[in-house]
Amino acid sequence: MVSDAVEERSCGPLLTFGPVDVLRVQVGFGGGPEGRAGQQFLFDCPIPEAYSNRVPVIGEQRVLAALEPVLYVGADAPRPYSLHQHRWHTSGSASPGALEIELLVTTGTRTAAAARASREAVTRAFRELLEAAGPPEPTLTSRDAAIVRARRGVAAAFGLDPKALTLSAEQHNPVENSWALLLTTTAGDEYDVLVGLVDGYAGSVEVRHERRTEVFDAVGSE
Repeated sequence: MVSDAVEERSCGPLLTFGPVDVLRVQVGFGGGPEGRAGQQFLFDCPIPEAYSNRVPVIGEQRVLAALEPVLYVGADAPRPYSLHQHRWHTSGSASPGALEIELLVTTGTRTAAAARASREAVTRAFRELLEAAGPPEPTLTSRDAAIVRARRGVAAAFGLDPKALTLSAEQHNPVENSWALLLTTTAGDEYDVLVGLVDGYAGSVEVRHERRTEVFDAVGSE
């Protein structure tokens, strides 16, 4: 006679990562392998109906294929990089299963032109992932929502407490549904944040932290 426990196990594995309900990607560019990248991009996207017949809509290989072109920003050969992956799932709760991938690219001396090229390359990669996941319905990003996204982006990219960040400047581009925000710390560090990097999607964010010698570079105007 087969025990209830054995019969239950025969129905399928109990220990699994579950479906990917949320995709989170972070891409950073820096001058060298030491220290935190000064220009970082974050992408946070829910994946509805992630599994169809147990086949993932977006998996690790799809994400890496979309990101691979960013290794060639401003170069003919791929640049050195560091790649990290984290996958998690919690059973018995409403917490979504998530796939998190972080890519740090070593680019040498950073210039304004290099920053623009990096933004363009990452925007293309994030747009490809957004289209693969199924673009959400267009939603206007409110000022409060943009500030929350900006604080979370800086906190995730640079390991800071979001509550310690003060909003010092802001500009809204309603046509592109994007917000350019300047967040500062009591120590004087400044972070330029663009919320709505990819076609106004609030889950796409750029964060830049530099030794400032220029006026805040805002995008658009109210």
